[in-house]
Amino acid sequence: MLRTTSKLIAAAACCLIASAAVAQGAGPKMVVPEKIKDMGTVAQGAVVDITFAISNEGTEPLQIKAVRPTCGCTVADYDREIAAGGTGAVKAKLDTKDFSGPISKSILIMTDDPTEPTLSVVIKANVQPIVEVLPRPLIRFNAVQREQMTQKVVVVATDATRAFKVTKVESDVPFLVTEVRRLAGSELMADKPGDQYEVAVSLAKDAPVGPVSGTVTIATDHPKAEQVTVKVYGVVRALVHVTPTQLEFGSVEAKARPGRNLIVVNNRTDGAAVKVTGATVDDPAFEASVSTIEEGRRYQVAVTVKGDATVGPHNATLTVKTSDRDFPELKVPVKASLR
Repeated sequence: MLRTTSKLIAAAACCLIASAAVAQGAGPKMVVPEKIKDMGTVAQGAVVDITFAISNEGTEPLQIKAVRPTCGCTVADYDREIAAGGTGAVKAKLDTKDFSGPISKSILIMTDDPTEPTLSVVIKANVQPIVEVLPRPLIRFNAVQREQMTQKVVVVATDATRAFKVTKVESDVPFLVTEVRRLAGSELMADKPGDQYEVAVSLAKDAPVGPVSGTVTIATDHPKAEQVTVKVYGVVRALVHVTPTQLEFGSVEAKARPGRNLIVVNNRTDGAAVKVTGATVDDPAFEASVSTIEEGRRYQVAVTVKGDATVGPHNATLTVKTSDRDFPELKVPVKASLR
C-alpha cells in the first residue's frame, strides 16, 4: 500500500513539472534584436525614419496593444499582430527641428507577452545645426523700466563651403526691436569660418513692466535652414517696485489688530536715491507706517487694522508717497473682511 502511494505521488509530481514546463513556453514572446538605434550625426531639421524589427518567438500570436513615444518622436505605424514564429515592426519618425547636440528618445511598446508585457526601445542621434546661434539660441532680459537694454547673438553657418545670408529678423514681442549686420575683419569669431551675422535685440523705451516671453525668428537664404528661432525671456522691473502689489487680509477680527507688510524697492541703476516719505490709507479702518530698511533703496510699509474698525467688507487704497521724480505716488489695493 505504501509503495503504491509513493508511486502515485511521484507520478503526480512529474506531471506537474511537465505541465509547468509546457506552460512556461506557451503564449507569445516578444524579441527585439536591436533595442537601441544610433542614427549618428543628423542635420538639424531633418525628419529621420526609424524601424525596429520585432520577432515573436512564442507559440501564440503576439498582440501589440499600444506604442507610446516620448516628445519629439512620432510613431508612423506598427504591426498590431505578429504570428507565432513571425516578424513585424514598429516604424517611427524623429523630427530634429527643435533639438541640438546629442539626444536620446524612447518608445514604449506594450504587448500581451506574459513574461515581458512592456519594452522600451531607444533612438539616439547627434543633431548638428546647419545654422548656429551663438553663444546659444536664447536671450534673457533682466531690465529696469525705461532703461534701454540690448542683447546680442551671432549667427553662423556650420557649412563654410556655402555662402549664406540673414535676410530678415522678426520678433513676436511688440516691444522688442531687432537689428542685423554682417560681421567682418576682427569682429569675426576665429574658430567659425564662413559668413557671420550679429543680431541685436533691444527693449523699446516703452516696454511694459512685467515678464518678457517670446521668439525672435531669423530668416536665412540657406535651403536647409530657412528659419532659425531664438527664445526670449526675462522681466522688466519697475523703477520703483512694490511687493506684494495688493494687500489681502481675508476674514480677520478687528480687535486682534492684524497687520500686513509690503516692501518698496528703488531699482534705478543711475544711483539716484528714492525715499518713501509717507503712507496713508483712504479708509479709517486702517493705519499705515513706514520704516527704513536701506536708506534711499528699500523701505517697509506696514498696514494695520484698527481695533475699533467697523465690521464688514473693506476695499481701500494705500497711497505710498516717494521722492521719485517719475513715480511720486504708488497705489496699492487693500482688501479685508472685518468681524
